[in-house]
Amino acid sequence: MRILFSTWATRSHFYPLVPLAWALRAAGHEIRVAAQPDAGEMVTRSGLPFVAAGPALDLGAIIERIRVRPGAEASREEREQARSATAVKMFMAGSAAMADDLIDFASGWRPDLVVYEPRGYAAMKAAQVVGVPAIRALSGGTDYTYVREEVERPILAPLWEMLGLQDPHGALTVDPCPPSLQVPATIGRQFMRYVPYNGGGTVPGWLAEPPARPRVLVTFGVTFAKHAGNLDPVRLATEAVSGLDVEVVVAAFPEQRKLLGNLPQSVRLVESMPLHLLLPTVTAVVHQGGAGTMLTSAACGVPQMVLPSIADEPLNALRLTELGAGRHVHLADADQDVIRAEVAALLESRSHREAARELKEEIERQASPAEIVDVLEKLAL
Repeated sequence: MRILFSTWATRSHFYPLVPLAWALRAAGHEIRVAAQPDAGEMVTRSGLPFVAAGPALDLGAIIERIRVRPGAEASREEREQARSATAVKMFMAGSAAMADDLIDFASGWRPDLVVYEPRGYAAMKAAQVVGVPAIRALSGGTDYTYVREEVERPILAPLWEMLGLQDPHGALTVDPCPPSLQVPATIGRQFMRYVPYNGGGTVPGWLAEPPARPRVLVTFGVTFAKHAGNLDPVRLATEAVSGLDVEVVVAAFPEQRKLLGNLPQSVRLVESMPLHLLLPTVTAVVHQGGAGTMLTSAACGVPQMVLPSIADEPLNALRLTELGAGRHVHLADADQDVIRAEVAALLESRSHREAARELKEEIERQASPAEIVDVLEKLAL
């Protein structure tokens, strides 16, 4: 069987697809991963074959051209609505640019299935042209695009009309979010165990040594720094948590180092270390609420302090808090005193630790990627 995966050219969109792609590859199926050309190194480092589709992403130029600008007196909600509309238009522009190449490749290679992440509108069209099932694969967190369908439908209408699309859900949604954390939906879902993939890395010796004090990890993913041009929340949280009797570790990418400035001398900075290696050693994690960080933390049974601000982050944080496996404060409302108090409460609470453990066990009860290969094979028949 041949399976074509399609992704936006960023870690947060591609990494959650890797365990499923490798499960299918290990079962003997042929895999191709299509994305914009700048995703080539990211995809090939995962050990999967890459197909370039469309031009390289110039996000700055795209966003500047399509940005929805709120008024000077806009509320926080209005500013987020404008940012969300801009994001949808960005994904539309990227999909439109990929469509011809993706359709041409699919028409020649003839996949039996097309697997797409929820913003992969061009992949939906490719599946339609070739006449094969389209499989929607979530990025790990709450089903944000499902929740926002009514709001986004008018924005997406021109692209959908151009591509002749109808059903946004495909034949099946593969969902690595544990059921208790996921939002209710009336679509066909195949829940799948979340298997963390954060790239490869080297395990340092100090990681095997039990920490002398509770270890708190501070990390903010990759998207915030790209769009904001700063990592001020990481510096804020690091300084706040450093006031507690804990060991503080900051995880970042090498390209983010200059944005961190001078951290307290007691802080350990690690660069490009896969979170699934680091998280099992920590007592609590402070992060932005991105799907990958949230579910990797959940899979490791770590209580979480979330500082959400955009996109799916507030919804992820709310669902996590409702389960008791974490706490959250909107980034705009967070100062050092608030963050320090929230992390202290997280560290002291037995109920948060138990809820985090229960969430980890729920994740482990879900079918593994290997176990749902036969589900996808049957859809292709």
